[in-house]
Amino acid sequence: MSMVAEAPVVTLPHGGRLRGVWEQGVRVFRGVRYAKAPVGARRFAAPVPETPWAGLRDASAGAPVAPQLARVAKPDAPMLGDADCLTVNVWAPPAEPGAAWPVMVWVHGGGFFRGSASEPLYDGASFARQDIVLVALQYRLGVDGFMHFGCEDDAESGTPAPANRGLLDQLAALQWVRENIQAWDGDPGEVTVFGQSAGAGALACLLGMPASRGLFQRVILQSPSVACQTLAEAATARRAIANLVGVAPQRTALAGVPLPVLLHAVYRLAADPALRSQCGLGQRHFFPLRPVVDGRVLTEPPLQAMQAQWHQKSPQLQLQVLVGSNADEMRLYHVPGGAMDRVTEEQVQAFADDAGLGPGSVERVRTLLPATQRSPGEVLSALQSDYYYRVPAQRIAALAGRYCTSAHRYEFGWASPQWHGRLGAAHGTELPFVFGNLQTAQGLEFTGPRPPAHLSQAMHQSWARFAHSGDPGWAQYTPSERWIQHFDGAPRCEIHSEPARFSVWQGIV
Repeated sequence: MSMVAEAPVVTLPHGGRLRGVWEQGVRVFRGVRYAKAPVGARRFAAPVPETPWAGLRDASAGAPVAPQLARVAKPDAPMLGDADCLTVNVWAPPAEPGAAWPVMVWVHGGGFFRGSASEPLYDGASFARQDIVLVALQYRLGVDGFMHFGCEDDAESGTPAPANRGLLDQLAALQWVRENIQAWDGDPGEVTVFGQSAGAGALACLLGMPASRGLFQRVILQSPSVACQTLAEAATARRAIANLVGVAPQRTALAGVPLPVLLHAVYRLAADPALRSQCGLGQRHFFPLRPVVDGRVLTEPPLQAMQAQWHQKSPQLQLQVLVGSNADEMRLYHVPGGAMDRVTEEQVQAFADDAGLGPGSVERVRTLLPATQRSPGEVLSALQSDYYYRVPAQRIAALAGRYCTSAHRYEFGWASPQWHGRLGAAHGTELPFVFGNLQTAQGLEFTGPRPPAHLSQAMHQSWARFAHSGDPGWAQYTPSERWIQHFDGAPRCEIHSEPARFSVWQGIV
């Protein structure tokens, strides 16, 4: 015990020391800044790396989350967090001379407008106890991270506001990891990035960006949300938010709006499909702000950019990919609150039309669902699950199987008993199992009071194995042998064809 009584301290390569804490037998450092606070002239600028410092900084208490509201936000809900949020949390095993542990970097989800690296669900101690350095990063969200401003705004403001600033933040954090992680005995040449939902979608964007080369060697994508906005859609979203707060849709005008007011406008749009339609946002985008295919930061949508980059680098492409999705993704949004039972056939068809599905597609999918799951709500949930998450995961696996060093595929199918058994294998329900944090409050919301520990052990150890070796413990997904690991009541690996209903998305996703 005396060996760990004193607070752990690390010295960064370019100067500066950090003092962390001991938790659960591992070293923990919270709120480590990788970029300067994006305030003032830096608010809508590219991230600026943190300047080396002299002396010792405390890294025990954490940093603010990116500005946001609570997940279920009332009209008078206060703002959470602060702009000074460009930080990482680090969990590492006890220091060991000569160690060079693999590194995992977590990118949280949250629809690009909420979430943080400090949620107890994402505590990295279990990974650190398996000789892994776990880094969880934060990035700008919402208006500050993803609203797109045109060239005319740059001319008016005098300073450029690049698109996809939240993605640039993630690149900056990964560059920080490459330069500094050896201070925690991490190996910068053995980095696995992993994320879920918007976090996985962001990583899918990075995979098609040349600037990400060399920053990681492995990637895990959990329910990747890869839908991006066109320039026209981004302009519509900017006008919608500006109209809701009563200002012109220009950067200078929006910058003068109190941040809590902007946050409430974004949350209103995210929560109200009718309002999104009224504002011209349509049914395709579930959340109002997303990465934008701007022609500079993102030159193409993620799947196309990925294919172009991987084809260009193949067969020298040194990248290992693990990707998957959940069986009932959109039940997270349709079951709690009873929305599933209020969906109309008109809403189903409106989504299908906006997503580009051809005539008869809705009925084709309906006939492929179990007889007890053919209501409008069930059909919409199935269509959206496939469009947003399940088909993109399949497309990425197919590309990785063709071009990458290795590809592995999974499907999470354990049916949660929550909401009278209707939640199922909904979006995010795999998270407490992956992190081994079943007893957190958020984890129990997903799983109920008796989650199967054996399933958590299986998933958690598979993710750790992948970080160590690139092999999660089951057969690879290849063009000729499409092995899929199923995580449900009895985890197993099988070869089988994709669900027949995926075929309606051919040429669309």
